[in-house]
Amino acid sequence: MTYTTEEKKHIISELILMAFVDNRLQKEEIAFVTSVGKRMELSDEEINYLLTHPEELSISTPKDYNKRIIHFHRMMLMMHIDGHVDEQELQLLHEVALQYGFRKTTVDTLLQSMIKYPHGEIPVSELMQIHTRNSN
Repeated sequence: MTYTTEEKKHIISELILMAFVDNRLQKEEIAFVTSVGKRMELSDEEINYLLTHPEELSISTPKDYNKRIIHFHRMMLMMHIDGHVDEQELQLLHEVALQYGFRKTTVDTLLQSMIKYPHGEIPVSELMQIHTRNSN
């Protein structure tokens, strides 16, 4: 899947917003943001700028439905990465789901499914199946 530079920055921004929602940034969260940023070919400077300026970040809904699904899963992984899910993280996740056009039942099913897999990494086929099943 290809992304514009702007889309890449929005993806990283939303991951950072999820990481910051509990008012503390853990080393695992920084490592995850950096890893995703590097895979998206963002420079260290771009990633560091986003990490150090969270007040400038906002949520932007990807136009492509498949990109929304994949990015939403990244946000779920970010939420779980520090081993603890705060109420603020769940609230942000549900707000993003609403903005992305995902039903609450979809989010609930995804959260239940994450429990079954190491590190919460739901296989793509199951991820797509959950979204398809709950969007009809």
